[in-house]
Amino acid sequence: MADNTEQKRDSQFVILQSKGGRGLQGYLLFAILGGFVAWMVWGQPEINVDVKAYEDRINKLEMKVDSLHTQNTHLEIKSDSLVDKIASYTNRINKLNTKINVIQKETKAKLDAVNSYSIDELQQFFTDRYRLNKDSTN
Repeated sequence: MADNTEQKRDSQFVILQSKGGRGLQGYLLFAILGGFVAWMVWGQPEINVDVKAYEDRINKLEMKVDSLHTQNTHLEIKSDSLVDKIASYTNRINKLNTKINVIQKETKAKLDAVNSYSIDELQQFFTDRYRLNKDSTN
């Protein structure tokens, strides 16, 4: 029984040592992680960034974008006016083409009428028109 009690004490000692070791390791791990986090937050050197230069560049780019929007607006207005001019020119061209077609039809009708004249009728037509029946002595 004495051996049995001694075995229980040894096993209890091992168990106590084991629990105590894990606790110490946990505290050490927590301390190391805490130190690392503290170093990450407060120990890092500051990053030197010239914020003013970036702000100036952003302002210049914004001004350029605004300028381009203004130019775009002017170009759209000019484009609209050119489209209107093209439409009016197209309308005028269509009217002139209609007039040309009418003149061509009238001319063709007159030519067809002249082509249908006989030789005697043509002579009479030109005689009446230019009075070629007069004698040269008149």
